[in-house]
Amino acid sequence: MTDHNDTENIVIDPEAMNIVNRVAQGCSHVGNFKWVGGLIVQGRIEGDIEVTGGPIVLMPEGEMAGVIRGDGEAYLFGTITSRSDTDLSEVNVLGSVFMAETLNAKANITASSVRSYDGAQVEGRIKTMRRDA
Repeated sequence: MTDHNDTENIVIDPEAMNIVNRVAQGCSHVGNFKWVGGLIVQGRIEGDIEVTGGPIVLMPEGEMAGVIRGDGEAYLFGTITSRSDTDLSEVNVLGSVFMAETLNAKANITASSVRSYDGAQVEGRIKTMRRDA
């Protein structure tokens, strides 16, 4: 019997991926945000969040809540909390969403395609949509 370990690594390269915005670890922001260029979240951000021109990257130590929209891909390693006791967060991206094994989300997630890795936890709806050409 052969021990076969099929693993896939997700590589985040800020320069190649046009990630020019960052919420640093230890920072916390609440409000309405519009980011041009990709966003990497290592701290906490909550509110109405829109990202254009690059991906959304939620690092393992990062936390998001609210309505999160992007015109690119989303790489979700961290925590997405609900907006309130009764409303889940919403994640809507036009590209693919990658849900890593460390993801813990209380959110409805909509994307053109979904890639889930063993261990990802999502409380909410996962929906795919056709990407308009």
